[in-house]
Formats: sequence, structure tokens, C-alpha cells
Amino acid sequence: MVLGLFLICMTCLGLAIAGTVVRSPGQGARRRDLELERHPERVQHGDVEARLLAGGVSAPAVERVMRLARDRRFSARTLWRWIGAHGVDKLVVVVDAGLAEDAMLEHLDAGTAPRWESLRVFARLSEDSLPAGMPIAELLDLDSIPTLDDLTFPTELADWSTDATGPGRSPLPSTADWESDGDGGWSSVA
Repeated sequence: MVLGLFLICMTCLGLAIAGTVVRSPGQGARRRDLELERHPERVQHGDVEARLLAGGVSAPAVERVMRLARDRRFSARTLWRWIGAHGVDKLVVVVDAGLAEDAMLEHLDAGTAPRWESLRVFARLSEDSLPAGMPIAELLDLDSIPTLDDLTFPTELADWSTDATGPGRSPLPSTADWESDGDGGWSSVA
């Protein structure tokens, strides 16, 4: 009995030691990649971020791309699929260019790619800042838009009308030419 209890304790101790063995960081990443290949529905934004960093994208660029992706509510699965189909550098371009998730999904489902030259232009434009660091939200001051009562229209538009008998149109009969059917409606032209 004591021998059996001793063997059970030693087995448990061996399992505890084996469970605490330090694994290399690359091994955990490879294991996670294999898991996500088998179950892509489990991908999270952290996995996309790790893949971008592993793909050589700078940390500030990864932070910017992930912030934009979260702000635009991109699913991690779409981002992951895009990396698998086109690579990390192309994901940075499409997110910076402002390509919608629906457009990304259409390209992924069709097996096509967008026009990279155009997207690079839009991505480059998105990096430009406004003069003196002015935020885009302040580019248009909504308080400066006049109300409808403050708007004035030219007086010559007040009596403007159209010709109902233009080319290809027959003149409409006046309501005096219609006969009442007795039920409050109009049955025909007299």
C-alpha cells in the first residue's frame, strides 16, 4: 500500500515538473498558428497583431492598423484571412487606404485582389495631416452652416414653373373637366 502511494505521488510530482518546463516562445506561436489553421473561427485581434509583428511590420504601424481595424469594427477573422491570402504588408495597405471590410470579403471570396497602386495612393493620402495639425473633425465646422431660415433664394425662382405640355407630353385636363362618380372620386374626363 505504501509502495502504491509512493508511486502515485512520484507520478504526480513528475507530471507537475513536466508541466512547468519552459517552452520557447516560437513553439507557443507555432502551436497557436496550427490551432487557428484547424479552427479559424477562434482567431482574435491579438493573433492578428502577433502575426503583423512576426511579419516584420513596425510596432507603431501595427498599433495604427489595429486601432483603425477596431474603430472600423473589422472582424479578426477577415484580417486573418487577408493575411493568409495576401500577406501582412497588403493588410497594412488596405487598412490604411480605408478599404471596407465588405470589399475585403468580396475579394477574399472571389479569390481576387484590389488594384494595389490605387490603394497605395489612398493609404499615402491617409497619412497626410492637415495644416497646423488640424483634426479632420474640425475641417468642417458644423456650427457655421446656416439654418434654413437664414438662407435666401433669388426672387426670380419664386414664380418659376414648368411647361406641362413639353415635347412628347399631352396637356393634363383641369379638374373642372372631370366628372364625379358620386362617391367622392372622379370617374372619367367629361
